[in-house]
Amino acid sequence: MTDRRRSWSVRHQFLALGPLLFVWAVTSSLLYVSAAQDQVPTDRLFLDPATLSGQPWYTGLLHELGILGWTVAATAAAAGAWVASLTDRRGSMWFLASGSLLTLVLLGDEVIGFHAGIGPRLGFPKGVTIGAILLGSALWFIANWREIRRTRWLTLGVSLAALAASVVLDYERRQTSFHVFFEDAPKLFGIVGWATYFVFTTIDITQSVVRSREPVGLA
Repeated sequence: MTDRRRSWSVRHQFLALGPLLFVWAVTSSLLYVSAAQDQVPTDRLFLDPATLSGQPWYTGLLHELGILGWTVAATAAAAGAWVASLTDRRGSMWFLASGSLLTLVLLGDEVIGFHAGIGPRLGFPKGVTIGAILLGSALWFIANWREIRRTRWLTLGVSLAALAASVVLDYERRQTSFHVFFEDAPKLFGIVGWATYFVFTTIDITQSVVRSREPVGLA
């Protein structure tokens, strides 16, 4: 397949600034709110916890890797959904789009620690929040099983098993390095596996789309 892209003129380059201006406008709004409010010091919104607390640079490093893993998974799933939509593969599109949305929920919980901190303060017990996440995950899995079984489902299965083990161990958690390790290690395995699953699922679907668009005799 030939590359049909052409060089963009200066006029089109300026017209293409629209998306950038939009995201910069959103960013400007966030910066304005952070500067206008006086409840939280600005440095607490910009600096990482290790810097603010005077802890070593590696403080929370594995937690940050987990956040990165969820982010990669959500991005890969969204990209796969877009690719699937190019050839009107609606089943694959909805499977990956809903998978990306579910991952964003998991990412949000990881970033702000809703189930362990904010949720209980707002009246949502930890068990209720975790139960809602598990229910949503189960519904996603059941609703998309026909699509999942056409993918590397064993990779997804072992990743879900690792995440489930982390949830179970969370209820036995004690504030010792030993128990923290044996809860969060399966969780990190699960996150990395979840990201791997969606990355390779998107690769597989992209390859399928490319092959379907190749002229007969050139495949």
